[in-house]
Amino acid sequence: MRIAVFSDSHRMVSRMVTAVETLSPDVILHLGDHIADARQLRARFPGVPVHMVAGNCDLYGGDHGETEQLLELGGCRILMTHGHVYGVKSGLDALIRRGAETGAALALYGHTHAALIKQARGVWLMNPGQMESDSSSRRASCGVVTADNGSFSCEHFWLHRGAGGAIAGGA
Repeated sequence: MRIAVFSDSHRMVSRMVTAVETLSPDVILHLGDHIADARQLRARFPGVPVHMVAGNCDLYGGDHGETEQLLELGGCRILMTHGHVYGVKSGLDALIRRGAETGAALALYGHTHAALIKQARGVWLMNPGQMESDSSSRRASCGVVTADNGSFSCEHFWLHRGAGGAIAGGA
């Protein structure tokens, strides 16, 4: 099972559409900050299940959804959250504890806009990065999780501006 993971899309829907068209995922996960963007993906790709959680910008904007979901995909238990409720900008300890107490093999989060894949105390963590490029030299990226029979792998899919402003990608 191929899973596309987005966070902090901030109305960059066209970049997510390009990533979905390129990656052909079986499932899409959106980790918040403009979950309205995830709803647009759901409408654009009706055959692909889309799961989403609310981020801090969603809550301030009045889009009060769940801030956490626990999913079983490809035999893998996945915790998805935006991360603001776990203070991920100050450290990952609270998220790691939550991942362990839920039995998640993989905890997905956003909020920091910084792409990351690492293991800590038996829980794999992935931040897919952000959909917008910014002045701090961060490139737009999303995550790709491949899960099958309880095993999984994670990678980043980096988006960049090609000729004529088109978005192109590469793992």
